Amino acid sequence: MKEDIVLTISQLSKTYGKKQVLHPVDLKVKRGECVVLCGGNGAGKSTLIKMITGIEKQSTGKFTFKVDNKKKFGFMPDAMDFPGELTAIEVLKYYGKFLNASEDKINELLKRVGLWDVRNQKVGSFSKGMSQRVNLAQTLLADVDVYILDEPTNGLDPYWVIEFKEIIHDLKREGKTILLSSHIMRDVAEISDRVVILFEGAIKEDGSLEEIYARNNCESLEEVFLKLLKLQTNQSVLRKTLEYDAG
Repeated sequence: MKEDIVLTISQLSKTYGKKQVLHPVDLKVKRGECVVLCGGNGAGKSTLIKMITGIEKQSTGKFTFKVDNKKKFGFMPDAMDFPGELTAIEVLKYYGKFLNASEDKINELLKRVGLWDVRNQKVGSFSKGMSQRVNLAQTLLADVDVYILDEPTNGLDPYWVIEFKEIIHDLKREGKTILLSSHIMRDVAEISDRVVILFEGAIKEDGSLEEIYARNNCESLEEVFLKLLKLQTNQSVLRKTLEYDAG
């Protein structure tokens, strides 16, 4: 049976001047799955997301969405600079106007992200975690099949990391497709159907947790990452040794 692919990425890369920050990437995301992009800071996760959301232009390659909605996806950036003089409910009403979101949906989302009791408080007084929950709520205003979340657990305390995972599970039960990035691997690994590990701008692993652990003889994503780091360090030392010998 033919796979139902909602996002196809082909040879997508990004170069700034002479520095290549993302090597050509090939990736397919199936309908209804949660794909987590993992890796350290500077691995290329956010760069990839910025290209497929249209924030940045790719250097090479292409990507296509196959969705029914006119609006292809809901997007949660790693941070949003909301006008500090607006209240939480005013922020959601503002974005809701563009998405035809009902008042009931806005109220429901404020409750779901734990901000109902402070809905009339100005977001300029919010903590980073509270602002990130407003960010999540504005993303979920969009009634779409695909959600793209860039570092969604940034600033969340342990309780809200758990609640975030529950929200992702709810979206999966509704048949939504989710692509999210995180450098905090333990926060998101357990909600994934697939994990894609980026390292120095290239995909090094792609599969279920069980598949990745088996291939690398590891028991956690942190172990896999450290193994990749050690391999990269050894290869770098070897290259420098060969260059020295050749010179």
